[in-house]
Amino acid sequence: MVSEAPRAFMRMKTLHGHFAQSPFDAAEVEQYLDLSQHVFLELRHKTRVYSLACGYIARQPDVQSLRYSPELLSGSLAENELRTEATPTTIGLGFFEFQWRGHELSALHQMFGSPVGAGNAVDVFTNLVLFAKIGEAEALPLFCNELVQESEQVQAGFINVFEWHPTQQYWQARVVCPARPMASIILDAGVKEKLLADLDEFLAPETQKWYKEHGIQHKRGYLFHGVPGSGKTSLVQAIAGHFQHNLCYVHLTHPNLTDESLRAAMNQAPRHSLLVFEDIDAIFGRDRERLLADSVLTFSGLLNALDGVGKADGQIFVMTTNHRDRLNPALIRNGRADLHIEFSHASDSQIAGMFARFYPGTEHRCQDFVGNLRHRLTGRPVTTAALQHFFILHRRSSALQALDSVQDVVEELEQRDDEQRMMLEETGKQSLKEAPDKRSGH
Repeated sequence: MVSEAPRAFMRMKTLHGHFAQSPFDAAEVEQYLDLSQHVFLELRHKTRVYSLACGYIARQPDVQSLRYSPELLSGSLAENELRTEATPTTIGLGFFEFQWRGHELSALHQMFGSPVGAGNAVDVFTNLVLFAKIGEAEALPLFCNELVQESEQVQAGFINVFEWHPTQQYWQARVVCPARPMASIILDAGVKEKLLADLDEFLAPETQKWYKEHGIQHKRGYLFHGVPGSGKTSLVQAIAGHFQHNLCYVHLTHPNLTDESLRAAMNQAPRHSLLVFEDIDAIFGRDRERLLADSVLTFSGLLNALDGVGKADGQIFVMTTNHRDRLNPALIRNGRADLHIEFSHASDSQIAGMFARFYPGTEHRCQDFVGNLRHRLTGRPVTTAALQHFFILHRRSSALQALDSVQDVVEELEQRDDEQRMMLEETGKQSLKEAPDKRSGH
């Protein structure tokens, strides 16, 4: 994993002995250590390694300056469970001394300069400056690289979720959450098995060796397409947990995502990561036309990023869309989307499978539930998301009670249709109201 540490290390050696140019008040630091005997490495705020280093120092004994950061909370709690770990703390401002692998290191955490406007907020320049003795200078980049590598390790049963920050150009760790069991994903017979077999074969050591011998980038792309609420996102999460991969989201519709930023996201992606591009049809049309006025990403930039994804070390990426027919063929050809998985409205086998999962031991009732539901729907399709909502509402009901309550599914669908109809009517009224104003020039 390449981080900013080696680049900062070069600056560190260049600036050695020239502390007048340093990003800190030399007189203040001299109160704690002899600068002539130390080198430093600066970590800028809003970078991945900055947050990791602050968190590491906060966990050391004798640290007195701490800051509560609820955004650091991860995972979930059981009902009535109290959180006892100290993870939502990071260091406050000040000077810190700590050890790492036998090295005596120091850190200055500071804010300086005048507040500046940053979008809709006000920001103050913040950095963390690490110090080591001259003879141990290599410890600083090694320390940073180890923090990054540890952050990418996936614990069994959990997934690390990252998001690409297009402005600061770094992968921001968002949350560590329980992985979704693959058994909870109910698809038609053979679909899930085909996908898992494809991934197993792709990730096998002999496959990686074959790609390398033939000079082909070891990467694999998937297109999940179909109706909303059919399980595309759920399957992505389950795959990440099943193969113990980091889940990394890139929001292509972000107005600050440039071609260069997208390429950086691919090249800096955490090891063993599954990159996700949701709603790929929202950014470009079938004729490559840009659909968002404030977007600066180009279609060729997107294709180039997909073609050169990562470092060819087993990278997996998934594109999702509700409308495959709206995508340009070049975007979903082999090499960019090697396997297409269609997600339709719930089939009878999916309905039966979901009933059996939520009411284990009642397999003999599954077809009764399917029959009752289809009778009530009178030919109307239903999504797996709507069915899951039903089972959540009836989590305290017995299987027989659920069988007698299938009308709730229909009523929920009708309510959603009414809400959608009212929203469209309101939008139409607003458009008619604005039309005379446009004609009159007001």
